[in-house]
Amino acid sequence: MKLRNKKTGEIIETGMSFLRVPDRRKTVYKSLEELNEEWEDYEEPKEYWYYDTTKNGIDKITHLEDKEKDKEIGNYFETREEAEKAVEKLKAWKRLEDAGFKFIGKTLDYNADKHFGSVFFEISGDIIDTYGDVIYFNDDFNLLFGGEE
Repeated sequence: MKLRNKKTGEIIETGMSFLRVPDRRKTVYKSLEELNEEWEDYEEPKEYWYYDTTKNGIDKITHLEDKEKDKEIGNYFETREEAEKAVEKLKAWKRLEDAGFKFIGKTLDYNADKHFGSVFFEISGDIIDTYGDVIYFNDDFNLLFGGEE
């Protein structure tokens, strides 16, 4: 267990029945109330992963103020793998957007047991590569809208 000194911010490790404070003489507290006046429980800040535009890559951080800003825009992930997958999805979306992909409508049919429907889209850009071959976006569509979770 770790404790943090309320006045100095010092963090120490504790034992089951004693308090070891480096570079101090033995400190004896007569009650838990007396101990709690000077010390409080301390937990290491939890790290999280995000895409750092200044470093152009995935990074981890523990600063609470940054976490709240990143959380607001969905740039907050429990693992590096989750952050990397999100970046791949953003890149796929950008490829589709550059090809002129846009939603043009949807239909939704309702059934008591299932919800299902169709979404219509168009690609209004050049989807022919320099060799005259059609560029297919199946991998991007599967990453963004389908496939396995």
